[in-house]
Amino acid sequence: MIIAVALGITTLLAACDGDEAEKQPVVVEDTLSNMLLQSDSEVYATWDEFYRQDDLTFAIDSFMKVDTVNGQLFTQSFKPDADYFKRFGKLLVYNADSSIFIDAYSTTWIVEPDAKGTLYAREGEVDQEVAIVNTKTNVRTRLLFCGPSCQVQKAFWYSDDIVGIMGLMGEYADEYYTPTIWFVNIHNGVTIPYEYHSSVSLVHAHDFMKKHMESKGVKVQY
Repeated sequence: MIIAVALGITTLLAACDGDEAEKQPVVVEDTLSNMLLQSDSEVYATWDEFYRQDDLTFAIDSFMKVDTVNGQLFTQSFKPDADYFKRFGKLLVYNADSSIFIDAYSTTWIVEPDAKGTLYAREGEVDQEVAIVNTKTNVRTRLLFCGPSCQVQKAFWYSDDIVGIMGLMGEYADEYYTPTIWFVNIHNGVTIPYEYHSSVSLVHAHDFMKKHMESKGVKVQY
């Protein structure tokens, strides 16, 4: 399957000397193709277990690399306020030193507290963006952007340089989608998607999102 994922760019330039300007971004393709789909990794556990309930053969190590996309990164100034953290703070995924976090939901989901402070989420925009936010530089970098043909479900840090994104892709069907894992180099946008050999129902996808968000303390309304 050819994955049509829109990746846009605005290049963020920083002052640097001649030697630094000649340095090339880190290339991670070899690492991605050889190391990232180990089935015993805890980051896949809830996703793997959920879809295995309806497909006993579902396994992370059966995903296959289907493409290498020389994606580009879109950056913008972004300084989240207290209200942003109040609504989405429980859903953010920080790197090892907490200097950067992954935001996989704020452009798609509407999260609001009730009178008691309980957070409730509902789907909003059909377009979806996964971005990282550098809390020291206040820069937001878009890693992946797609429309209704995909559903982002969970994101994680594989390393300081690589973000993994679990989700679903569909090209022609409205009800069935292909489980997909995208691995994105946050420095140069190189994206390597892996696909499962079969499809899942979108109904099950909604069930996963409800379970995943509620495990983070955010109740889901459909």
